[in-house]
Amino acid sequence: MEKVLLLTDSACDLTLEEEQRYAIRVLNMPIGVNGKEYIDRAEMTPDEMYQILNTCQELPTTSHINMVEFSEVFCQAASEGYTDVIYMGINSHGSNCHSAAVMGKELFYQQHPELQGKVHIHIVDSLSYSYGYGYPLVLAAQRLAQGASVQEILDFLQDFLRHRELYFAMYTLKFAKRSGRIGAAASFVGEVLGLRPIMAFERGENVTTDKVRGDKNVVPRLFEYYKQNVDENCLNYVLLMGEDPEPARQLQQLIEQYNGQSPDMVGKMGICVAINAGPQIVGISFRGRQGGHMVAEVE
Repeated sequence: MEKVLLLTDSACDLTLEEEQRYAIRVLNMPIGVNGKEYIDRAEMTPDEMYQILNTCQELPTTSHINMVEFSEVFCQAASEGYTDVIYMGINSHGSNCHSAAVMGKELFYQQHPELQGKVHIHIVDSLSYSYGYGYPLVLAAQRLAQGASVQEILDFLQDFLRHRELYFAMYTLKFAKRSGRIGAAASFVGEVLGLRPIMAFERGENVTTDKVRGDKNVVPRLFEYYKQNVDENCLNYVLLMGEDPEPARQLQQLIEQYNGQSPDMVGKMGICVAINAGPQIVGISFRGRQGGHMVAEVE
């Protein structure tokens, strides 16, 4: 009989409470601040990181979970009687977690050859960040609780990722400049003109889909993306906010006035994204009507 463990990393932005509620095991990523290491969620919260970002001289950093830790987690899952582990983690284009998980899987089977064919490890590249993969994991957990098989869960995740839309906006470019995501010249011009970039992900790469002028135009543009792209048969969505919850509230209000749909989840953009985008951000993710987004194969 199958016993399936859903596994992810803390860049998915699920809280400790959500981890427990949905029985999704979350591995916390290390964070470097002024030469000192902290553990995401366990020793630092998004709010604490927002405060650091507003005053720091040197940007904090994140590190990936190493292959030994992955191997140990797989071993623990086997000892708990799991027949299948599904790890869906942070975008492989922005972190080495995915490759470390693949190597951890190989190390696990090298150390425990007797478990080949008995414990199955499935590694899925989310090609995304934050609720871009935290949300489908929650939906997968709900299906798992209702009796879905491991193959049905894998099929669901692949299908959702192919249709997933994720957009977020930055209210300042200084953090993207400092992290190297936007060049100094582009950042300077953008700030002078009051441009606010709208970002999305295509094949794992973050792309600028639009640039709106002024803070007041950010939320209406995100609302337009939702209206234009949401699957009419699945109007559900999730919202992400930074240190100021007001933009997310405004976006929720626009959508509720439009079709009466409340968000499935509202959460804070976590440390991994905030370090590169800053604490002044807002985002939305939902299932789009068009498929075709490239999704990495399950390894």
